[in-house]
Order: sequence, then C-alpha cells, then structure tokens
Amino acid sequence: MESDKNAIKEMTENHGELVLILDETGKIIRNIEGWTEFGKEHGLPEKYWKNSVNFFNFIKEFGKGDELRTLQKVIGKDLKEYLDIIPVILKDNSLQWFSIKARPMKTLNENLNGTVISLKLVNLHTIQAITAESVLENMDEGFALLDENYKIHYLNAYGEEVLKSPREENVGMNWWDLFPDALGSKFHQEFDKVILKGTSVHFEEYYEPLSTWFRLNAYPLSSGGMALYFQNINERKVTEEKLWEYAYTDFLTGLPNRRAMSELAKSLVQSKTKFTLFFINLDNLKVVNAMHNFNSGDKVLASVAAKLKELAGPYSKIGRLDGDEFVVIRQPQGKERLENFAENLKEIFMHPFQLENQQSVNIAASIGIACYPYDAQNLGEVLSFAETAMFEAKKTKETSYCFFRKAMNSERERKIKIEKGLQEDLKENGYYFTLQPQIDGATGKVIGVEILSRWNHPELGELSPLEFIQVAEQSSTIVSLTTHLLHEVFTQLKEWQKRYGWNLKTAINMTPSLLGNPEFFKDFFALIDRYEIQPELIEIEITEQAELTYSDCTLENLQLCKSKCISIAIDDFGTGFSMIAYLTQFPINKIKLDKFFIQKIGEDKKSEAVLASLIHLAKSIECELLAEGVERVEEVDFLKEHDCIHFQGYYFDKPLTVADFEEKYLR
Repeated sequence: MESDKNAIKEMTENHGELVLILDETGKIIRNIEGWTEFGKEHGLPEKYWKNSVNFFNFIKEFGKGDELRTLQKVIGKDLKEYLDIIPVILKDNSLQWFSIKARPMKTLNENLNGTVISLKLVNLHTIQAITAESVLENMDEGFALLDENYKIHYLNAYGEEVLKSPREENVGMNWWDLFPDALGSKFHQEFDKVILKGTSVHFEEYYEPLSTWFRLNAYPLSSGGMALYFQNINERKVTEEKLWEYAYTDFLTGLPNRRAMSELAKSLVQSKTKFTLFFINLDNLKVVNAMHNFNSGDKVLASVAAKLKELAGPYSKIGRLDGDEFVVIRQPQGKERLENFAENLKEIFMHPFQLENQQSVNIAASIGIACYPYDAQNLGEVLSFAETAMFEAKKTKETSYCFFRKAMNSERERKIKIEKGLQEDLKENGYYFTLQPQIDGATGKVIGVEILSRWNHPELGELSPLEFIQVAEQSSTIVSLTTHLLHEVFTQLKEWQKRYGWNLKTAINMTPSLLGNPEFFKDFFALIDRYEIQPELIEIEITEQAELTYSDCTLENLQLCKSKCISIAIDDFGTGFSMIAYLTQFPINKIKLDKFFIQKIGEDKKSEAVLASLIHLAKSIECELLAEGVERVEEVDFLKEHDCIHFQGYYFDKPLTVADFEEKYLR
C-alpha cells in the first residue's frame, strides 16, 4: 500500500493535473483533484465525471482503439504504466487534448485491483518530442493533422504505412492532391463538415485506388483544421462479410436463408414491386430421414436446391426457409402465366432423387402460391397465404401446386387451432381413444382390438383422425401424440389386466416417421416394461399414410419388436405395390386386407379374384390374416369360403369407448 500512496503523491504533485481513482471495473471511486470541477465547467455529461460512474464510458467515447484494453492491463498489473493522448470535444464544440497517465494500485478493499488516473490538458504543438514519439508514432492507427485548406502538417508512421505514401513526400501536400479520387466522395463530404462546420465525424468508407476499407474519426481544431484518425479495416470487413454470409446464407444448400428472403420480399413490398411467392414443402423428407439417415435427407435437400437454382433464371430468387421448406420469389415478366412456372417446379419432383447408398427415393412436394399485391398487402400476409395454399396442395398426397384463395383462411385458422391443441394438454382438450373388436368368425369370440385415436376438439368438435394425425406429422408433434396415446392405452390395459385378466391382442397404428425413430422405440419399450404389459399382446400396425421405404433403421426397430414378441401387421394390404415389397423386407406377422376389396364382394368379380389371390398369398407365406371393413353377411360368407375367418368391421361391432367396451365384452 505504501507504493500506492507514493504513486498517488507523485501523480498529484504536478499542478494542473486532474486525478481520479478507478476500481477494477472502471468505476470512479474517488475524485482527488479537479476532474469533477472540469467536467461541470466544460459541460461534459455526468456519466464521465461523477463519482460511482464508469470512467470507461469516457474512454470508449473519445479513445482511439485499444485504450480500454490497455487500461485493463494496467488494472490487472500486467502493465506498470500507460501513457497516451486523447482528444475530447467540449461543450463549445472545441477540441481539447489530454495527456493520460495510469498506474496500477490497490483499492481501499485490498482484495481488489484498481488504477490511479492522471489527466492533463495539453496542446498538440507543445507536447514534448519524446511524448509525441512514444504516443503518436506508436499508435495502432493512422494520425494526421490538416489545416483549414487540407494541407498536411503531420502524418505518423502507421498513417504512412496505411496510405502507402512516404510522409517526407506528402507532408506539406494538399490531401486531395494526394488522393484525387476521393474528391466529391464521402471522404470529401465528411471532411467538409469538420472544416466548414466544426463538426466531429465518424464513418467508414472504401477507397478503390488503395483497395482499402478505412475507419475514420475526424475532430475540428480550435485553431482551424482538423485532427484525423484512420485505420485499415480490411480484415474486419472480411470477417463482417463472412458473418453476413453466415447470417444470410443456408449452410447446407448455399441458398439465401429465411432472413435474406424476408429482407428481399420486404424491400419489394416497400418499393411496391409486384412479385409472386412460391412456398415449397417437401412432403416426405421426414420419412427419408427416419427411414435412412439425416445424411440422406441432407443430400436430397442439396439436390433440390441445385435443381431449383437451374430453374430460377434472372427473374427468380431461390431460398431455403427451414428444414424441408424452400421459397421462390419471382417477378413475373409481361403476361407470363404463373401456371407455367409452377408446372416447371412440379416437374423437378417427377423424378427420383439419388441417395448416398446408391438407393433412390421419390420426393413429393406441395407448392403454395400467393401474389403481391393481388392477394396480400404486406410481407407477413404474402408468406402466410402462400403457406396456407401449400397446405391445401398437400391434400392431393402427390406433388401439386395451389394458388391462394381467400376461402383458405378459415382452413388455415382451423389448422392453427389443431396445432395449438396438439401442444397443450391432450386429455383436457378432448383427445381419447376407442377400441374396435376383432372377431374370430368360427367362434364369434373377440380375439383382439384395434386402438383408434379420436379427438373431440373443444372448439372444432369431433375431428377426423386423418386430419389431426397429418397435422401432427407436419408440426413434428406425432411423437408426443403417440406417446400420450400409449400412456393412456397401457394405463387402461393394466387396470383391465388386474380386474379381468386381459389377454387380447391390442393393435396400435404407427406412422412411417415413427417406425424409423430409434428414440421413440426406446421409449415405447420402456413404457411396456413400466406398465408391465405382456409384449406378445401388443401389435404394431404399419399405416399407409406415407410411403414406407426400406431402411436399416426401420428394419432394426422392427426386428427389435419381433425379438420382444411384439407382432407387426400391415394395414390396408393390397392397395399399393409397395405393400408386396414389405412382406420380404420387414418381419411381418399379420396382413389386414383393405376394405376396398371387401366392399367389392358380390359386386365385382375381378375384385373378388384379386381378393382370393391376396388371401392365398397370405396363407402361403404363413401370415395371420384379418379382413377389415366387414359390413355385410355376403362378405362374411365369401371370406369364410376362402379360409379367412378373422374379421373387423361394423357387421360385428363399431369402435367403442372404453366404458362401452368394458360393459359389453369384459364384465
């Protein structure tokens, strides 16, 4: 502490110095000599001189670059002393120079570091040569003194390097003779503000002849002329360009991202420029990710981006929003028909996309189209309306496009309500399940049940399962929805097991995206163990809501199910060629004949022949067989005649609530 007292004494002995003490954060903890009075007298803001304010604010405002970091080194005792000169703009807009000296010390709390600061009013022309050399010549930026006629009176070594001109040649020259290409430029305009109006300026500008970006701070001198600080900021600009690219470019595809496309559309709206927005969603990319891996999905995204860029031309801008969403902003030319461009977009998805493992996959896309200003009056509306039209296009379940119509707004609001409900308490919002019995036609006894999701929405009423399951897939809530269903079903089964010795096979539908999700199956198996459900009583039904393609991940999950004695059934069998392939690719135990063929019994001989062949196929590969959608006695008779005796349908019973099923079949 004695050395600290000596430091303060030495720095306060010289008259005319302003002295203050800072703590390690830069806060003024003591004004020893004159700084408060000087601040009040010359109209400096209180944030620079009042006790308890942060002196670093003063350094940030009037410093030249690295002073703050250097002061912090002094406080941390990494430096013994710091000397510099800084300019300060006073209340009358005059420029006052200070020499600043800082030394480290302990604060009154000896556990904290601090510094004692000495500020002295100086005139640049009276600074000792040694001071000018140690300060001006060792600055990390250029410094020049110009008179009111722009004649150069002084240029430091760094400035000589940055300007690429020997100072012994340019001192005494006119600044504009040295840099003639800057005449009339922003440099000229800003310097005139300093010389003619006495205003300080701070700006950045590029000077082509030197291939250099400059940061410049210029201050008027009370005697006329100006003090100019300047720095080469090329490296920073390169960094900023990279940061801009990162901020505005999608890393995977190289396309402009959501921010970039939003700003483009916003600028077109502000300039009242007509444009059309095509909102493109890849319908089954989530399935590709689930069935294969994310690398495969990424390859598809990159391929789609490349094909869109080929199509773009000079009047379209392509961007990727998020995940599986792209946009095209197109400025139509003349009487161009938008349908033609939409058809070209559609054509991209008419051919399979190659994956890394030599496999190919068909990608469907839904394209929504909205026009500014015909459909929408602002950016938010045009993007929202195009997305609404995209969801309308999804209803076709194949690549298609749809133009926005005002009537779609009500459908969009409906979808938003469903999405919101999926993210809330499902049970409170009316979500429940029913059970439809599966009957042995030989005995008339119940041999199993299919669990069917139902939702009586508090606002929208009873919803179609196809509708809310599709929204769950699109909003990535299908996992949480199915997990909730499993909790509810397993809770009920466990209760029935205790009360009635439940031993019926229970079929639960799973979408293709779930089948390729290892984390979901990990939780699925854990729930079976948690509720002590016999795995052999659980059956997974593979639905046909989306294309199910072979993948190692899906196969592994289904093989795990098989190893745990969980049955695997194909639902709606016979409605697509892909279903035949499932029999060889996946460990299928059971086939459910689609009701399309069942309903044709007695009405269409060809359909009957196909149905008989499907029954024979199932028997020949030793799969269990069940006919669904059975509603007439003629259907039952035909199926029994062809050795299919397990049924599900309204002829036997409708889907029942938990209470009704228990009352009818268990008590």
